[in-house]
Amino acid sequence: MPFVNEYVSYEDAEKYDLDNLWNKYNYCTILNMPELLNHFDVHQHIWCVDKERGYWLFNCGFLLNEDSLSGFVEPSNEEAFILHVNGQNIEFILTSHGMEATDLYPIHFSYELVSMSPSSLPNMSRESLLNILKDGINIFKYNGIRALEENAKTLIEFDF
Repeated sequence: MPFVNEYVSYEDAEKYDLDNLWNKYNYCTILNMPELLNHFDVHQHIWCVDKERGYWLFNCGFLLNEDSLSGFVEPSNEEAFILHVNGQNIEFILTSHGMEATDLYPIHFSYELVSMSPSSLPNMSRESLLNILKDGINIFKYNGIRALEENAKTLIEFDF
């Protein structure tokens, strides 16, 4: 079974401590999890999950830029993703930049790899992990299950 976009069950959100995982990376909002969930139509986390293999991808949002031109702390173009594979979380920091939109894909952007930790697992290479990440992001697209209409109009490329 390939990756699919889903709302995370309350049990899985607690099991994988997704509130604290989000709060660790996403500093762009005034509210932390779980309070922030109340501002969404569905008050649950979202992820992209491959239940057959036991993998999931969780977008933790944009990191802060402490060295902005304005002198104020601002959201950066670096996004944190957590890929859970074989019982272990792999942290990916990616940066994105917009690309030329088309009629078919008005949302078009490319990701570049900034960092990956750990860079491999005992039974899985870096290349395999990057391929799993790409598979997950290609399904998650713009904003997972919260943005199905936008996802259909999104084309993602990878520069890694």
